[in-house]
Amino acid sequence: MERKVRRLALFAAAALAALSLAGCGGKEPPATPPPPEDEETAVTYRKGYTPTAFSGNVTNETEKLGEGVRLVKNTVVKTNGDTSVVYTVEIDLKKATVRAGTKDNAAFGFGWQKAAPYSTAQAWESATGGKVYASINADFFGGTTVNAFVKDGCIIKAGHNDKGGYDYANEDNDIPASAPFLFGVKGDEAQLMPIIDVEGDPTDPAVKQQIVTAKLSYLVEDGRSQYTVSENGKATSETINLLTEGSGRQSMGYAVKVDTSKGFRDMVVLETVKVEGTTTFTAGEGYAYLQTTGSQSAPAKYLSKLAEGDTVSLSVTSPDGSWTGFETILGCRHTLVEGGKIASTVALESSNGAKSPDVPRTAVGLLDRNTVVVFAVESMYYGGRAAEGDPHGMNLAELAEFAYFYGCDVAANFDGGGSTQLVVHGDAAARVVVRSSDTGSADLLSTRLVMNSLLVTEKK
Repeated sequence: MERKVRRLALFAAAALAALSLAGCGGKEPPATPPPPEDEETAVTYRKGYTPTAFSGNVTNETEKLGEGVRLVKNTVVKTNGDTSVVYTVEIDLKKATVRAGTKDNAAFGFGWQKAAPYSTAQAWESATGGKVYASINADFFGGTTVNAFVKDGCIIKAGHNDKGGYDYANEDNDIPASAPFLFGVKGDEAQLMPIIDVEGDPTDPAVKQQIVTAKLSYLVEDGRSQYTVSENGKATSETINLLTEGSGRQSMGYAVKVDTSKGFRDMVVLETVKVEGTTTFTAGEGYAYLQTTGSQSAPAKYLSKLAEGDTVSLSVTSPDGSWTGFETILGCRHTLVEGGKIASTVALESSNGAKSPDVPRTAVGLLDRNTVVVFAVESMYYGGRAAEGDPHGMNLAELAEFAYFYGCDVAANFDGGGSTQLVVHGDAAARVVVRSSDTGSADLLSTRLVMNSLLVTEKK
């Protein structure tokens, strides 16, 4: 039986100096409430902080979706008198987890096909036999994802779209003022940060260039050392190339045929070849080749010791190692909250309708390394389908402040507009709680099709 509790949270003016909407001023203390009487239903917002974009009166209703997962309906009265509803899904990663959803649950060999979030949840459940508690859109709408994307340890896209320009004020460059974040999950922990940890002002084109041009890659380990692996590049003596599609010529060195039918974890060695002359290798469905040239380098010695029946596992990494070992990585766009305060870049953002009011929004934040919060804001005003009583959307600054108010010390923006659709599954039949403004429909599959989605699932 669904359990719902309604509670009125009243917030007095802050005794400490409040942060401005742009994130200036001193850092407020994080929300550290005493243990609630009912931990499943109590909602606590940031202690000592008075919002500026909306009043301190917020009502909420909570519902348990599964072990370690709850849904909160936050009703917010903005300072202009409009009412917004922000749904939050809280995930305790020690009890549940977050995974990437794609059409047909594809990871290896992903063909850039779009699907409704609910259909990606169905595909994951069919493939794994597991349970999905909620599904929602993730990276930005388009022919591919905007930012890097990793599903089940497979790199589907290695980095952010790069148009060769790094000044955010130039709309042709299609980049945010902030450093575009990635969201990832590894075991019981989540991470939300840029692809590399770069010092400096992210609005500086030179700093932004480092972030936008950085790419994810693979590592392979032999128990003592790690070797860099490129995909469909050129075999060298210093790195290993993973040939997963097409053909590649190799002169000297070693080539190891591996089974990729189940992805890049525990790939079984099918054949080993010592290359003594120019040879052409061709990847096919379910198998690929690990290649390196020479015979004396560390990568070559590693491949030379592999034998038929051995297993090889690749892990994802980033240039500075910040993202090593993550099985799921979803690309974000604008930074909302960073370092325990509203990001100063929020006030500068103009891309993707950042300043537009009444826009549906999707975002993700962290209360701590083990607790993820997904945000979803509905607005039928954006699609011109609003009826009396429908909630209003938010601009990016309002969303950033709410994420901070909710207690997140870091948060980032996913796609919004017609892409925003939240479906909750729970113990009862799945239902739409945030409708897509493209359709205004509560039908599970009536939404904008997206390239990837965020799935809240049981741990398996």
